[in-house]
Amino acid sequence: MIKFFRQIRRSLINQNQMGKYFKYAIGEIILVVIGILIALQINNWNENRKELYNEAKVLKTLNDEFLENKITLDSTLVLLNTTADALSFVLDNIDKTPIIDITPVQLDSVLFSTIANPYWKKSEYTLRNLENSGQLSSLSNQKLKTKLYEYSLALTDIEDKDSDATIAFNQLLNYFKINGSLRNLDANGINIREGRTRLDYNHISFFSDIVFENSIDDCLVYIRQRIQRYTKAKAIILEIISITNNSND
Repeated sequence: MIKFFRQIRRSLINQNQMGKYFKYAIGEIILVVIGILIALQINNWNENRKELYNEAKVLKTLNDEFLENKITLDSTLVLLNTTADALSFVLDNIDKTPIIDITPVQLDSVLFSTIANPYWKKSEYTLRNLENSGQLSSLSNQKLKTKLYEYSLALTDIEDKDSDATIAFNQLLNYFKINGSLRNLDANGINIREGRTRLDYNHISFFSDIVFENSIDDCLVYIRQRIQRYTKAKAIILEIISITNNSND
């Protein structure tokens, strides 16, 4: 093809037809430019296809991760609400002369629930990889980027409140260690199979102790704050799942 064009140019020069030669040369340049533009367009099209394919893979991975996080978060919320119910029961029954119409074994079961301090075991592998690799900023869906940012803020808030709650629950646990029978509480779990204590103890006396009341109150406040934050995170997770589902359709 190149040899053919050269022959045409040489023929025009030999025939001293310079006007036609320049027109031909301009036409040839235009054809070359058009060819380059077409090649660039094809290359851009291929690059766009690669980017769309890679983003679709990222969205699928995000969707899977957030679906799993929703499952673990739902389980954690159930446990948190169980702890909140136990703490609320105890706080409602604190009095100068407490009267609690349940057996000592049932009471120990309730008290055991008050020291349960569950945490959400979430996966952040995909999100952290996106942040570290810079892919997060290159996502085409602006709403998704906004929700992922909101999710990161929600996680920071949750971690801060979880840390504060740990201090409060450790204080409550220490109260039981010093003033009651931790063995009887642990007998409601899976790790103590040796039965209940044979020593004297009186957990009812806790219910007229201001120190115990303050500790229960502290834990209940933290549990309810954590439930609020976990519920907020769940709402964001549901939005992210919806966006990544629609993007993969």
